[in-house]
Amino acid sequence: EWSAVYNALSFGIASMAAATCFLWLHIPSVSRRYRTALTISGVVTFIATYHYIRIFNSWVDAFFVGLGIDGEYLCSKSGRPFNDAYRYVDWVLTVPLL
Repeated sequence: EWSAVYNALSFGIASMAAATCFLWLHIPSVSRRYRTALTISGVVTFIATYHYIRIFNSWVDAFFVGLGIDGEYLCSKSGRPFNDAYRYVDWVLTVPLL
């Protein structure tokens, strides 16, 4: 379960970072009237990437993960809270831009 969330967050971060690069690198190749749209879309994906990195780091810090004797992953709470408030800050910033 822990590794599924870890992998999903990693994939989300990579996808949003790639989208940001794609959008910003293609600004010169679109007509002028669409450049603002690509710029703002890139800002939205950049903000989302940053917040998902923060969520990812919070997730990693909230648990201790190690290998057991039998090679299975052992996962236990570290005592540090998982901060999911980044998700709401992300929404507050990006939804108005959309």
